[in-house]
Amino acid sequence: MTLTHPPDSLDIVSGALSHLSHRARALDTGPLEEPALHIFSHLAVPPDAVISHRRSLPAYQAATLVLAVEAYADDRPEESTSSAAQRWSSVRGHERFHDDLVAMLSSCRRGGSCRGAPVEYRSVDTGPESTMSVPAFGLLDTCSPGGIPVAVAIHIPDPAHQGPLQIEVICRDRDAGASTLDSIVSLMDEHDVMRGQVLTLGSSGGRGNGLVRFMTRPTVAGEDLILPDGTLEAMTRHLVTVGSSAARLREAGQHVGRGILLYGPPGTGKTHTVRHLLGLVPDSTVIVLTGSAMRHIAEATTLARRLSPSVVVVEDVDLIAREREETGVNSLLFALLDAMDGMDGDADVTFVLTTNRPDSIERAVRDRPGRIDLAVEIPLPDARGRARLAERYLSAVDVAADLTPLVEATEGGTASYVRELVRRIVVAAIERDDHDVDGRRTMITDSDIAAVLAASVDERQRLTRSLLGGSSVTPGG
Repeated sequence: MTLTHPPDSLDIVSGALSHLSHRARALDTGPLEEPALHIFSHLAVPPDAVISHRRSLPAYQAATLVLAVEAYADDRPEESTSSAAQRWSSVRGHERFHDDLVAMLSSCRRGGSCRGAPVEYRSVDTGPESTMSVPAFGLLDTCSPGGIPVAVAIHIPDPAHQGPLQIEVICRDRDAGASTLDSIVSLMDEHDVMRGQVLTLGSSGGRGNGLVRFMTRPTVAGEDLILPDGTLEAMTRHLVTVGSSAARLREAGQHVGRGILLYGPPGTGKTHTVRHLLGLVPDSTVIVLTGSAMRHIAEATTLARRLSPSVVVVEDVDLIAREREETGVNSLLFALLDAMDGMDGDADVTFVLTTNRPDSIERAVRDRPGRIDLAVEIPLPDARGRARLAERYLSAVDVAADLTPLVEATEGGTASYVRELVRRIVVAAIERDDHDVDGRRTMITDSDIAAVLAASVDERQRLTRSLLGGSSVTPGG
């Protein structure tokens, strides 16, 4: 007696589906209708002789994929007198999102489960203020790099489904299909709409792009930064000069990846400084991670590597990179370390990290060479810095006052604190002189500054009494 193993349940299901698919094709005996009639006529083979190649891609590459497919087809004008964008066709039916392309096209018959339909377009972001229409499901006929007829299909799922993109190439020759798919994917690098953009990642991504959202590139002038002498120059040299010399560094056998850590108390201008630095590299792709977006560090570094030269900004990195004894195992920390460590030596990717707590940064991030190459303190402004800040924030008004009391009163304060006091002083001046005279600028006087400083002292005293458990009501009140 010969013993046989019972068939695996997965094999049974697979076999049943295959049988049903072939039976469905056999039952569809009517003549093919468009667009299937055109596609199979173009391929010059019956459905059973067609070979398929399929690939999945991240949803945020929708616009890039469409541009690459159209560019590929436009490079082969002998196939059609119209542009690729005018040659999209589509299919509708309950099988469209569940079956393969050949099965869908084979069902385009009278009484079949699929039929030709106008192309349905979706709008996806291609920049902070630009969009592009892409086919949700599109078919396009062209030829392989070797001239063999092929058909290309793209499926861009509804963003609410958060599924990947699908591209499928069908033709009569296996190698021709594979080379066509590879050629299209390679063109995506040239046509990537995210290259040179400022991006952030999160669950509430931009329209049609799932994970990725476009941001406007910040513009912060150097004179708006009040930093210790030499600080800005050191950061600029590390970020810009090294990047401009990347080719020569590679030739000299040196890596071009780098890491910059900006540290200092909250409100000293770390984010403001980062925004200025990003304006110095207008051709670099920037990926900003802050708050909940930090969990996407792996995706961010994959994008950064592909779209280099690039900058990955991780704000408040101490939130994920505390000492291990404080937080235990931290998968985000490991993802960050792996990303910084795993960059190829010739990858032009800069990590810019900010923190309010440099002492809590994981030692592996802080001390490991190649992870952080430059640590820059953004300190509390000194008296000269506070005077420059006050003058900068008051540049849109007239000042007939001595700023010394304001400078002295803000000792130990941050740039944000100086800015807030200046705002209050301007408000006080406007309230004092409430006559709106066209063409006349607001005038700041000594009394405006004195009144705001006195009020701020009273606020601090009331808060101190409250924190210490005392009454916040003045005696006799």
